Amino acid sequence: MKKIIFALALSVFSFAAFAQQDDPAKINQWIDTYNQLNIAKDWNGMLQQAGKCQTEVPSWQLLNYYKGIASFNLKAYDDAEAFLSIFIEQSKTNADVDKTNMSGAYLLRADSYSQQKKTQEALSDYNEYLKLNPSDNQIALKKANVYYNSGDIDGYIAALSTAITADPQNKTLLENRANAYAKQQKWAEAVIDYTTLVGMEPTNQVYYDSRAFASYSQNTLQGYTMAIADYNKIIELGGDKAKYLPYLTQLNAAVKDYKAEVDAWNQLVEIQPDNENNLYRRGLAKLNNKDYKGAVADMDKFIVKQPKNENAYKIRATAKTKLGDKKGAQEDAIKIMELEGKPVPKANPNTKTTTPVKKK
Repeated sequence: MKKIIFALALSVFSFAAFAQQDDPAKINQWIDTYNQLNIAKDWNGMLQQAGKCQTEVPSWQLLNYYKGIASFNLKAYDDAEAFLSIFIEQSKTNADVDKTNMSGAYLLRADSYSQQKKTQEALSDYNEYLKLNPSDNQIALKKANVYYNSGDIDGYIAALSTAITADPQNKTLLENRANAYAKQQKWAEAVIDYTTLVGMEPTNQVYYDSRAFASYSQNTLQGYTMAIADYNKIIELGGDKAKYLPYLTQLNAAVKDYKAEVDAWNQLVEIQPDNENNLYRRGLAKLNNKDYKGAVADMDKFIVKQPKNENAYKIRATAKTKLGDKKGAQEDAIKIMELEGKPVPKANPNTKTTTPVKKK
């Protein structure tokens, strides 16, 4: 309401245009009275004084403006709309009407329409206000929100785009449009806006996070690569490793950069030493990275904690096979069959075994 109070304060200079038949001294007294009531937020008092004011200065058109302000703040939006409409219609025929008061009336009536979900009427009045105040991007955003609240996301984006054209460095407008693009799953457009925001605030982790989400949501290798860069940047800026390292493990696996995936798992294992699932996932990543000894070592530790996990034995058996440890791989294969409830083949009694001679 700061804008409205300011408008009232300025109105003292424009009373003459509405007071051709009234005593100027009386009007000045009422301007002082209403300014004081407005500053005190005594909305009921403003309406209670209206009858006496009407009697003393019957031609004073600003009274309906004040009544509209009071009614709006009392959430009597129908009354606010009616009073402001009278003021606006009377003012249209007066070439000397104060621009500030007209702006305030259009804005307040637009807000009244918006509260009553009268979408088209609200948009029309916001447009009238913006004609008089084209650089007021706060109201441009409010106008855009009317589209958003009515479910018209395309209209919301179009309104934001118009405002951004006039003020391309306005972060609030860009954030809202980027988020709207994301809501519509227009990921490429969202990435462009988030990139602009990152350029404005290169240490803002939220912008990197939002851009990373939009990038990997495109489900392309390029998008995954961009997201990896953003998540690494967040960690560099001091972001929560426990939150972002899992994203890096998944994305590096998606682009088959298993070395980077292992590096991410190494960090997670370090900060979460009691989480055995990290060992399992790191062991699998090591297997994909052809670090077979490392894979066996991680599965050894994991199996101690979860001795009935079949997949862990499968991974270890594969790694042992790659290392040429056929016996160890066979032992793991037998364990897998036991866990699956399958019969384990018996050893062939005709197979001769020899006991190695110990050297003296």
